[in-house]
Amino acid sequence: MKCPKCGYERRPADSVPTWQCPSCGVAYAKALPSDKMSSAEVAADEAPKSAHVLPTSTAIEDHEFEERHSLAARGQRIVIYSILLNFVLRAAEQAHAFPDLVMQLLFVCTAIYSLWGVVQICSGLYESQGKKLLLMALCFFPLINVITLVYLSVRTTRMLRAAGWTVGLLGARP
Repeated sequence: MKCPKCGYERRPADSVPTWQCPSCGVAYAKALPSDKMSSAEVAADEAPKSAHVLPTSTAIEDHEFEERHSLAARGQRIVIYSILLNFVLRAAEQAHAFPDLVMQLLFVCTAIYSLWGVVQICSGLYESQGKKLLLMALCFFPLINVITLVYLSVRTTRMLRAAGWTVGLLGARP
């Protein structure tokens, strides 16, 4: 099927649900008036081809997709900045650049900042509350926190690239 919004021709290898354009993420049913789509096309596009395809009744509005992508992208930037800030703070701690109390305060602020990024990414990735809490708890353990933040950043990058976003070293751009 050809997307009515961006003109992308769907390929058999595309892994997004059949009701969604792989290029721009628009739901075909929302972008094309029902009188322009034959009933055979609708039936073919709405029929799930694998167990991973969501039925069209659970399709989310386009603006909600964009909102989720934007939320995940903002969270990813926060997480990336938190990782970099952690490295800078570790170097400053080794150099004794600030008094201990100031360093502890900076570490606490960085932890809160990274938790905010984790919440935003998890919300953008449709993670459950339990998984959000687990990932937030993992952020309090040295080394595991960096691994957790990198894991979330990689998952966000995959989702955003699949939606057509450009993802660079310091985050995503639509």
